[in-house]
Amino acid sequence: MLGYVMQSLTRFRKYLQLARLPNAFTAPTNVIVGYLTVTPVSEPNYANLGILMVSSMLLYVSGVIFNDYFDIEVDRKERPSRPLPSGAVSKQRTRQIAITLMAFAIALGFFVSWSSFVITILLSFMILGYDYRLKNNKVFSPIAMGATRFFNVILGATPALALYFQSNFSGLFFIAGSIFVYVAVITLFSKKETTGIKSKRHTVFLFSAIYAIIVSITIATLLGHFKTDGFVILIPFTIVMSFIFRQALVGDAPSIQKTIKNMVISIIILDSVFVSGVAGLSYGLPTLLFLLPAILLSKKFYVT
Repeated sequence: MLGYVMQSLTRFRKYLQLARLPNAFTAPTNVIVGYLTVTPVSEPNYANLGILMVSSMLLYVSGVIFNDYFDIEVDRKERPSRPLPSGAVSKQRTRQIAITLMAFAIALGFFVSWSSFVITILLSFMILGYDYRLKNNKVFSPIAMGATRFFNVILGATPALALYFQSNFSGLFFIAGSIFVYVAVITLFSKKETTGIKSKRHTVFLFSAIYAIIVSITIATLLGHFKTDGFVILIPFTIVMSFIFRQALVGDAPSIQKTIKNMVISIIILDSVFVSGVAGLSYGLPTLLFLLPAILLSKKFYVT
């Protein structure tokens, strides 16, 4: 009996590894940003927000599972110990799990609004397109991955998008566009996670985009487009990016893998900057709580 329980726990752990569980907590914070950008804090519908957060997490997890499913032959050479290439989880079961999670995510979007339903379908096609084909294209892979995060932010805005379309449209796109650029940079780094980056100029170029985001947020805040509460989170975010930048400059494969891991988790901090900027610290600081499970789980499960 004990042996069966231990075997079941080991198998369950393999499924959690397949799901990139630490990363999943970076998806709902995108939704929070989108939601609060177009919804007055005096009129929240926490049920809709919660449903979309769960939908976003399910879409993310289904995406990384599909990624491993389509990458099985590559992983057999580069990452043979992972659940799918090692045979710990079968291809058929992997496909079934990914399809089921994606279907549930779409169904949850339908329960919120028609626009949410449409965006979840759009995101599903984008995720499948990226995992199946676009991730292998040097030009389109960062664009496609950034676009999924862009529309993940839009997903959060869908319940109230029709009502607040004109007044908050530009702010929503500024935020979604900033996250698009940030994630595109992470994707470009991910292309070098097994080989490392020999050219420091390449690293400097990529991080110049990150610092451009920081400068843009600062200017937008000073111009009154965001609350100054955002600076409380923006300053530590800038410090964190500086540490990650120094880490990336080392250039070897382990350093680049750590860079990717830390940048992915830091999506939560960037989202908190924007949440604080549109809704205040009373919403921005709680958003940072998503860091706790992401960081703790990253010590047990791989991120890249």
